Amino acid sequence: MTVSNNPKNGRKMKKKILLVEPGYKNSYPPLGLMKISSWHKIRGDTVDFVKDDNINQSFFGYQPPELKKHYDRIYITSLFTYHADEVIKSIKNYQSKYPGAEIKVGGILATLLPEFIKNQTEINPHVGLLSVAEKCSPDYSLFPELQCSITFTTRGCKRKCKFCAVKIHEPEFFVKEDWEKDVDQAKKMIIFWDNNWLLSPIFFKDIEKLKKINKLFDFNQGLDCRLFDEEKAKCLSEVRIKPLRFAFDNHSEEGQIQNAIKIAKKFGFKDIRVYVLYDSEDPNDTPEYFYYRINELNKLGALSYPMRYRPIDKIENHYISPRWNKPLLRALKLSLMFYYSYGMIRKNREAFKDIFGRNANEFKGKMYGIYEDDKRRKMQKVKNKFAKNFQNLKEVKYA
Repeated sequence: MTVSNNPKNGRKMKKKILLVEPGYKNSYPPLGLMKISSWHKIRGDTVDFVKDDNINQSFFGYQPPELKKHYDRIYITSLFTYHADEVIKSIKNYQSKYPGAEIKVGGILATLLPEFIKNQTEINPHVGLLSVAEKCSPDYSLFPELQCSITFTTRGCKRKCKFCAVKIHEPEFFVKEDWEKDVDQAKKMIIFWDNNWLLSPIFFKDIEKLKKINKLFDFNQGLDCRLFDEEKAKCLSEVRIKPLRFAFDNHSEEGQIQNAIKIAKKFGFKDIRVYVLYDSEDPNDTPEYFYYRINELNKLGALSYPMRYRPIDKIENHYISPRWNKPLLRALKLSLMFYYSYGMIRKNREAFKDIFGRNANEFKGKMYGIYEDDKRRKMQKVKNKFAKNFQNLKEVKYA
């Protein structure tokens, strides 16, 4: 499509647009900015994208552009609340560099803490989804080495869990019926970011679309085990979903998650992964209940993926629940880093008991043991460094 830039024909002049993702680490490219890019390109505008502080030049094939001397509008996205420092740094940088540009800030952090953004930058951020861009497909040309398409079949979730930001960022549950237009046929797989696909009234229509598309796909936010039944399991066994993900975050999933795993296994699913929230504000979230959940999942042959809670209304990165403590949290992190890959607790039963114990008391004892070993190693490292520096000083003194 060719768009004229002659103002006499009623068309607006082309705008220069800059899209910015702040310098935090991210496993995926910014989908919101990819949609905004498509929207502006359809309007005939020129678009640049920059990933701030990008040391790793292999960010899905992204190549830093030569920034223009002037931009009409700059969009700065944001992700989690604990990325606040990086987001504010980016905003202030572009306010200083391009004082004449209109700067728009959006994303999850901006939606959860709009007053914080305003107080720090004097910018009123956009809250929630940007509806005009939401209708556009992502601009995959920004990331030529991205191996997957990214989309949603639904937005929002009716569960309204206290720990979850979705109820604020996407307060209304709605269906995206034309999600297949977001799929790039040249890409190997599809990543769906739905918060609760199994609530969709057109779930079975989606299954038929997935059969026709015939690509590997992953609902990486997980499926609701409380809505998983044999009918849905049978449908999913006929398409290329891998892995199958659920969550066991609290008591509301008790019994339901065990049943979902058993049904999944009945229909041939082997790669079953379950998110396990811990260190949250839930009064039932204790180290003992965490052990109970990962033990239940391990006995059933599912992989546990522990996920530490972070408050959605605070910018601090290291919240500690009154029911947990620093030694247990540190030891759990170390056990996941050194005994398992990708932070997941694997299926091997004997290895599980060896690392985490046969009951909750053993679990805590083993974690405290790991913490003490870590402390001793750190202390020895400090002593060795001190001794080396002292020896160097002696050599210099008597040289």
